[in-house]
Amino acid sequence: MKLPYFEYRAPATLQEALQTLAALGSDAKIIAGGQTLLPIMRYRLSRPAVLLDLGKVAELQAADEPVSGRIAPMTTHARLAHNEDATPYGRLLAAHGQQIAYPAVRNKGTVGGSLVQADPAGDWPLLFLALNARVELRSLRGTRTVALADFISGPMQSDIAIDEILTAVHVEPACTNLTRWGRAKLMLRAGEYAASSAVALQRADGRWSCWIGALDAGPMPMKRCAELLAQADAPTPASLMECARADVAQAAPEASRSSAGRAQAHRHAVNLARAIEQALHHA
Repeated sequence: MKLPYFEYRAPATLQEALQTLAALGSDAKIIAGGQTLLPIMRYRLSRPAVLLDLGKVAELQAADEPVSGRIAPMTTHARLAHNEDATPYGRLLAAHGQQIAYPAVRNKGTVGGSLVQADPAGDWPLLFLALNARVELRSLRGTRTVALADFISGPMQSDIAIDEILTAVHVEPACTNLTRWGRAKLMLRAGEYAASSAVALQRADGRWSCWIGALDAGPMPMKRCAELLAQADAPTPASLMECARADVAQAAPEASRSSAGRAQAHRHAVNLARAIEQALHHA
């Protein structure tokens, strides 16, 4: 299906982009990589009159330095997938990025675009929620910082005003200082969105963060599993699986209403248990 008609603009500076966005209002839509936005436009779920391409805005590009707690919004999936940071945080970003779709998508898609579009099966919303990240938003009215958990308000919905641009993703040092991590992703066909995904992270202070993605409502925390790991450094496989099933059942209670739903819930529980087991073996 062809894209609907739109006007294309590519501002050279952040100030120019903000001024243009403020002037156009709801007629404009930001395009950061287009790997989620353009398919949405093809299905006529979004029909902006103007696409504002941020690809030439230097202030939003990734700096030539190792990954840190501040990630520029125009950082591509490929950049994080090929980062050479040997810390657990750097290796986690690399492993996560390497499983996103295909090289062509990784080379164009951006972290900022993924978070703003808030696809419930998206990879970066899941990981950065697990990392307790915050997003920085700027407009001509000023700058504000919002917890990602509050910014993503639902599937394909984020709390960004029509005149705002996401200018940074922040992860606190306490959350980048990881001792263990594990992740599991199930794709029914290679390169597609996840049918099930999960991450399990342990910070240096001992606290655990367990999340699953690819739910209809978007990524959700698995609090029972995090509590179990805090109580037992090496839970038995049976107790871990029981806990994973209970967490998934609470996150997606509607799954029990059909055989297909129960099968999907089982995949989520198995994936979550795999991510946790991987983390336990990556001390």
